[in-house]
Amino acid sequence: MKQESTHYTDLITRYWWATTLLLCAITALALYGHLYQPPPGNRMVVESARNRYSQGSDAARPSATNKGDSKSKSAGSQASQSQSADDQQRPDQAGGEFKLSRGPDPHALLVFETDEAFTPHGTESLRKIAAALEDLSYVDEVIWLDTIPTLNVFGLRENLLPPEDSTQEGFDLAREEVLQHPLIRGQLVSDDGRTLLMAIVFDWIAAPDDQQCSADLLQLARDTAEAENFDARITMTGLVPLYIAHKEAFDRNQKLFQRLSYVLVAIVSIVLFRGVVAISIVAIAPAVGIFWTLGLLNLIDDRSNELTNIVLPVLLTMVGLADGVHLMVHIRARRAGGMSSREAASSAIRHVGMACFLTSLTTAAGFGSLMVAESEFVQAFGKSCAVGVIVTFVAVITLIPLLCMLPIAKNIHLGHERDLVGRAMMRFTPMIDSILSRSGWISLISILTTICLATVALQLRADDKMKDNQPNGSPAYQALQHCDEALGGIQRMRVEIDWPAGVSNGDALKTIQDVERLLEEEPLLKHPVSILSILSSLPGDDEVTERAGFVDLLPASVRRSWYDDEHRQARVTARVRDLGIAAYEPVFQRLEKTFDQWTQEHPGYQFRLAGAPVQRGRNLYKIVLDLARSLGTASLIIFAMLAFAYRSLRLGLISIVPNLFPLVVTATVLVVLGLPLEIASVCSFTVCLGIAVDDTIHFLTRYREELGVSNDIPGAIRRSFVGVGTAMVITTVIMMVGFGTVLASDMPGHRSFAAMAVSTIGSALIGDLVFLPALLAFFGDKRPRPAVGDA
Repeated sequence: MKQESTHYTDLITRYWWATTLLLCAITALALYGHLYQPPPGNRMVVESARNRYSQGSDAARPSATNKGDSKSKSAGSQASQSQSADDQQRPDQAGGEFKLSRGPDPHALLVFETDEAFTPHGTESLRKIAAALEDLSYVDEVIWLDTIPTLNVFGLRENLLPPEDSTQEGFDLAREEVLQHPLIRGQLVSDDGRTLLMAIVFDWIAAPDDQQCSADLLQLARDTAEAENFDARITMTGLVPLYIAHKEAFDRNQKLFQRLSYVLVAIVSIVLFRGVVAISIVAIAPAVGIFWTLGLLNLIDDRSNELTNIVLPVLLTMVGLADGVHLMVHIRARRAGGMSSREAASSAIRHVGMACFLTSLTTAAGFGSLMVAESEFVQAFGKSCAVGVIVTFVAVITLIPLLCMLPIAKNIHLGHERDLVGRAMMRFTPMIDSILSRSGWISLISILTTICLATVALQLRADDKMKDNQPNGSPAYQALQHCDEALGGIQRMRVEIDWPAGVSNGDALKTIQDVERLLEEEPLLKHPVSILSILSSLPGDDEVTERAGFVDLLPASVRRSWYDDEHRQARVTARVRDLGIAAYEPVFQRLEKTFDQWTQEHPGYQFRLAGAPVQRGRNLYKIVLDLARSLGTASLIIFAMLAFAYRSLRLGLISIVPNLFPLVVTATVLVVLGLPLEIASVCSFTVCLGIAVDDTIHFLTRYREELGVSNDIPGAIRRSFVGVGTAMVITTVIMMVGFGTVLASDMPGHRSFAAMAVSTIGSALIGDLVFLPALLAFFGDKRPRPAVGDA
């Protein structure tokens, strides 16, 4: 391998013009990739919102009504493209306008808190607000009190709210009727009648931008209310407003903290390196790697994965910066020792390049293991990261030596003698002597500490809340919290029921009643509604399950939303608050266990849980488990590759503790802070693994080289500690400062990621500069081994 490394060194340093042409070709291809426009697809805000909050459910599916033929046709076509196979097999609501239960959840909710809803003036104001909203070209439908049909057995449609010229007594009677209406109480109006909702469905073909679907629409409602002197507090929540609030805060925080972290990192880097040119060269390499990677991924239409867009640049920056600092520290030391620019660059590639190659190879292999996951989302993330790590390695290992050979870098070694970290590492020689003299105890402590922290880490539980994706003080989330308290939530879960042929309507209604009672027994589920809720509001003293004859007399739009005797299907819905998937998963498991028993007792019956909260939970656990399994697979692959690369099972086993220690420390931090295990945090663990492995490989590679010179394990450890410790400390300080700024973000997800990064980076330094030397001294093979580069 030494001969191959020498050839590669010659390619970069001696045949620099050939390397430059290759880099120009890659840059041109990446630039074309950035300019390349992928085939058009449905990339509207509702799709992003569906991915984030509904995760594949029908909650964000656009809906069309008869509000204009062309408008209905286009929106309906869009809706059909996003329907699941299950929904496509179900009968449509032909001829019906009522969609509160059967159709998609509304995209937005206007929340009115007022005492004037059931007054002549209040009703007139609400109708004018609804009319103003319906006049907007991008509003497809507004569902509120006036659009809900009155329940009667004659099929006649009447408005629940009386005309504006009615007496107050008439409005008081209407209020009592509304608060008894099973499709309104807890659905569009709170129990006390003070909170009222207007559900809005958008036509995404006509929607020009996010601003009009959120702030502008809310302002129109407020302006109309002010013009009418309507005393109401009007807020907005729902799928789209929550997503837009997240997106705006994410973009704002990303720009702010990127700039702040770049400034702080630049200042700290200049102080540590004592050279502007040196740190500039180190920063350019991973930046070019990211540019190449994103361009190439876009060229193969592989940048649609939101997780890839967020995590990949961070990962490549950290891995590229770590390898770049190791290369630069070596080059500056050799230049200060009298080598020419070309000799120093060649030496860096020979002595540090192999370690950089191993870090990139093991990290890429770890991410490549994600491609065997069941989730396509996880597969795409793993493939993109694997490609990015290799591409960034090429950028780092070629650009840094080339740039260090240019005239601009002729004085790159100046300031090396005043290197703060290097001088500090020399002063820490007594510390490494102390570690080596107590290697047995420190090794035992490192192993036991890792095991104890791993036990704490097992307490992590998967969870997902809308709150975690919202900025502090988000008006959209504050409105959601109010709806949680007043109406039991804005999300709905449902139970879909199928029964076999030959079952009478009466028996079917009894089954529906059993389901509704089961949902009522769950304290976290609010306001269960079914066809029985509608039948119970009709006059009569007989049992509700004996009113099967009234079903066919109900308006078709109402009946088909809840009960379809022709296809032998029914549904029961319940409200769900934003308490998190972890809180509701036991509820859903209990329900499914009961339904399994019922299915066995009554062959032919089928019960299915559906709705956005149910689907989000299933998708979350599937992806988190996929990532967790893949992370374990990646760890095993990395261990095997290290054992093979160093031709030593002993070194492979020794590397487990310093690589695992930062991960369990970070997991413990999440447990202590009460943060959940979600998709982003599991992916952050993959980044953490890359960080930990990077430093371990650099230390082990230097250790093997030093051990190949003399069979003196303590001496090899000391020289490795000083030789690579400087680069480790520099990268640790730089990255901790950069990520530490994000701890001030108003986004919970940003703070969580920053806390994980800081804890991982800091603990990785402890694992590699304290635990690893002790483990090598105590468990290291006393027999001489050739250096990796000489193998």
